This record gives sequence, C-alpha cells and structure tokens, in this order.
Amino acid sequence: MAKQKKLLIRLSSAGDVLLTSPLIKLIKQREPESEIHFVVKESFADLIKYNPLITGLYTIRSNASIHELERLRKHLLKEKFEETIDLQNNFRSIYLRRGTSQKIRTVKKDIFKRLLLVKLKINIYKQIKPVALKYARAYDKTINYVPAPELFFSKVVLERVAEIAKKIPVDKPIVALCPGSKHFTKRWPAPYWRELAKSIMNETSLILLGGPEDTRTCEEVSSKLNIINFCGQLSILESSALLTYARLVVTEDSYLMHAANALGKKIVAFFGSTVREFGFLPYLVENKILEVNGLKCRPCSHIGLEKCPKGHFKCMIDITPSVAIEAVRELL
Repeated sequence: MAKQKKLLIRLSSAGDVLLTSPLIKLIKQREPESEIHFVVKESFADLIKYNPLITGLYTIRSNASIHELERLRKHLLKEKFEETIDLQNNFRSIYLRRGTSQKIRTVKKDIFKRLLLVKLKINIYKQIKPVALKYARAYDKTINYVPAPELFFSKVVLERVAEIAKKIPVDKPIVALCPGSKHFTKRWPAPYWRELAKSIMNETSLILLGGPEDTRTCEEVSSKLNIINFCGQLSILESSALLTYARLVVTEDSYLMHAANALGKKIVAFFGSTVREFGFLPYLVENKILEVNGLKCRPCSHIGLEKCPKGHFKCMIDITPSVAIEAVRELL
C-alpha cells in the first residue's frame, strides 16, 4: 500500500511556522506511515528543515514572482499528494495548492471575530485557543488538545552555540532578555528594558537576543551594564538554541516567545497592542503575560502597528518596570 502523502503550506512568519510543529507531530502519531511535505519561505526554512518527521521541504523567496510560484506549483503537482493542508490561506498559498490534491483543507482564521475585536472592541471569542490548536483543527476539527511546539537543531548549530554559551557565567540563573519585535506597538520601551536589567543583573546572568533590526535597542539596553549582548550576531536558529541555556526568557509577543515555549522555558511576555485572544500566547509552560487590561483602545491590531493610533502608547507605557521585575523574580 502506497504511503499517504500530505502537503502542508505555511509560508510565514517565523512564529507561525514554528507553531505548525504540533500538527506535524499529531499527523505522524495518527498516521505513522504518512509522508509530510512542507512549503515555506526560504528565510524560515531552518525552522522546518531539521524536523525528522518531514519528508520533503519546498521553499520560495519572499518576493517570488508569479512565474516562480507556478514553477513550484508544477513541481508539487508531480508529487501526487493525497491531502493538502493550507495553514496560510492567502493569495500565494491558494495559488500554490491548486490541483495539488483532491482533498484540500484550510485553517479557520476567525477573521470576523478578529475584526470585531480590533475595530469595534466587541469580544465574541468564547475561549482562548492557541494558534497551534487552530492549525491542528484544519486537519481534524474534533481535536481539542495539541502538544507544545518543538524546535530541532542541526549538529553544527548546537556545537556553535555550545561554544558561544561558554561566555555566559553559570554561577547565577541565566535570563534571556529579548527586546525586539517587528512592529512598534508590540515593543516594550527600551528604557524600561534597561531598568529591568539593572534591577536583576546582580542576581542573574543576563543575555540579550534579537535580530539585526534590534541592534540599536539592545545597545541602548546593555550600554555599560553587565549584560552579554548577542543581538544581531546569531541566526534565528542559533538564537533559539541559545535559549536552551536560560532558566527564564523575558520577551514581547514575538518569535522568540514561541521559541522559548518550544524549549519548555519559563516566560514573562509583554502584550501591548495585541491580546491573547488572537492565539499567539505561551501554553503548556509556566508563564506570566503582562498587559494593561481595561484599556478601551486595545487591541488596535492583530499583528502590530508602526505607531500608536492614539499617540499615548498606554498599552506598553503602563506596564512599568516594577511590574516586570516582580514577575521575573516570581518565576525565578
């Protein structure tokens, strides 16, 4: 009997791609003989590449032309998949999935609920569900539980990170500070991060993680303080692997929050313009989400904005360093 071949499509972003790992695990548990193939943007391919449950990996460039999409689609057609699960459900993924199998499933995005909450502040979410559960229900709508996300690393990455980690003092608990998010309204203010760092640096070994776009913020946080700043120096997978050495991760609503979740770390997370109803929250790990409840303008976006629409940025400004310091010490 031929193996069941399944195609999963999730192109971006890093956190969303990582959150497909529980579904991959569930499929293999239920159908151990199945083959799972995955389509993702090449910039996030490393988050899937080392998963031993994946048979085939296909990538596209972030700015792929329609001709590139068609070339990939024709290749996918040759694979003769029995089932396609589209976890992106946008123009590109819809284009790619056309004709790939007779059975096509798509993720339920709850767009109406999300719009009501963002635009009219009407909350009709009956319960808070992790995005990973929504992905799993694209495969089987009766699923009520998903395992934690998982991260997999190459031997090269683990060896390189082991060398890097030798720089970190181990006589105190290691705390990873991750002050970086793509959108402004998801960022806790840099002076607040600095005050947090100053308050806990004598009782912890502090490291800073982030991408090249977070370099200025991390320099502002770490200047003349006893913090090891790795910001902009590591790949996304190396930064993730370095989290394995931390006892606690302090982060915003960003990829590194999900990476910490996948590694079973304790998490303190700042939620500004976004809310946990959207499903991007830590689960199955000890965590504290710091947010300003009762703020009438919140949420103002489900992904974040480049400036506060009201100009006051209370959703982050009102999460004071003292609140964060208390949360960190409680989890340490």
